[in-house]
Amino acid sequence: MLLKALSRNLDIFRARLGAPGNSDVLIRRFRSGAFESALIAIDGMVASQLIDENILKPCMDLPDTAGEAVPEDDRVSFLMAHAVSILPMKMKQNIDEILSDVLGGQCALISEGCSSACVMDTRGFEKRTIGKPEVEHVVLGPHESFTESIRTNITLLRRIVQREELTTEFISAGGRMKTRCALLYLRGTANEAVLSQVRARIENCTYDFPLTSGEVEQLIEAHPLSLIPSVVRTERPDRAASFLAEGQVVVLTDGAPSALGAPATLFHQLHTPDDASMRWQYGTFLRTIRLTGMLIHVFLPGLYLAVLRFHPELLSPMLLTSVYETSSRVPISVFLEALLMTLAFNLINEAGLRAPGAMGSALGIVSGLILGQSAVSADIVSPLLLIVVAASGLGGFCVPSYAMSIGLKIIQLLFLSAGAAGGLYLMALLLAALLCALCAMESVSSPLTAPITPPRRANPDFLVRLPMKFQKARAFFAEKRNG
Repeated sequence: MLLKALSRNLDIFRARLGAPGNSDVLIRRFRSGAFESALIAIDGMVASQLIDENILKPCMDLPDTAGEAVPEDDRVSFLMAHAVSILPMKMKQNIDEILSDVLGGQCALISEGCSSACVMDTRGFEKRTIGKPEVEHVVLGPHESFTESIRTNITLLRRIVQREELTTEFISAGGRMKTRCALLYLRGTANEAVLSQVRARIENCTYDFPLTSGEVEQLIEAHPLSLIPSVVRTERPDRAASFLAEGQVVVLTDGAPSALGAPATLFHQLHTPDDASMRWQYGTFLRTIRLTGMLIHVFLPGLYLAVLRFHPELLSPMLLTSVYETSSRVPISVFLEALLMTLAFNLINEAGLRAPGAMGSALGIVSGLILGQSAVSADIVSPLLLIVVAASGLGGFCVPSYAMSIGLKIIQLLFLSAGAAGGLYLMALLLAALLCALCAMESVSSPLTAPITPPRRANPDFLVRLPMKFQKARAFFAEKRNG
């Protein structure tokens, strides 16, 4: 807790922040009317001109008799009422909380004889301007994305959701190195039980390092071993606004250009903003294409191996003869052949993603052409397998969620191994097991596969998106309406 003696308080702040050895620490002691005050801030994190014009100059220009009759505990409040013209402010007495705010870019004003400090939002550090989404590209709809500034992201959301029920709560996650998070929700729409669970899971984190948005997502989810994400992530303010309207809680993390929505369903991972921006027939058609691509990505390599090794009667004699003729020249087994080609495709995809700038797309195209043609010419792989792996890889690009696409790559390898080991029967058993596990999963106490199973009342907006006049039901995980 703060002490009444200004010098003692300043000694505590200097010791905690390592001043004067720490050159970033700014401690300015000055005369403010009839008593002395001090300002604590971090250089580079605050707007110096804002502090000079709205805090230091007005306080130092007060007459020498100003505040003589004011009780000592009300001196900071006196300065806020008669001199300081900063709007975002909060009175605090806990030194740890004050230090956390100062390190986050705010400044603290303390006075002689007063055991309270005023923390003011004077952030002025450099930040990236609003740009286009890097992952969630759309043909129709807005072309702006979140930035690394949490305040800018909140403003982007409030510009879209102009409702008095929209509420923002700031919470700190982590141990000694706090990460600033914001919970946004609509009062009366978001479920209070869900909100309490999300808030508790973030606040109970005690890791002593700064948390990224992905690590906050892992705090919220309840199934760390699952291959399917249970929290939906977006870099688009318009999509995050739709989460709020459905009753979800949106979590923003300082320094992360994305938002998290919880609870989420499996269908949130398969939808795109384009679906709602176009007529319902077009959105339904594109969703069918994406679902078909996802199924091809997961099952096609495993089906190829299963049919070739255990169920050749499913193929026509002419096709079977062609497959065996090309496979007879390949020196490795068909399973190892398929596994190596699948891993090579993922390797090219990852290398193209990490390569700088335009080099990435060129690297992917050139590597695919050279490796594919060379492998077929050298009789290392069969041409039909190369077609199967390429079609499966293209299907994987249809999955809108990047996190889910990685999980599906792992599931694809599981079905590839099952098809090679036990054919269609083992693949069917694996599919049944994965579906049972998926139906048992929850996202913040909400079933991940709802409203299909278990059935819940919701909008007709899953695979088939019906016209807008039918989109009137509130999401099943939202707060129940009265009456």
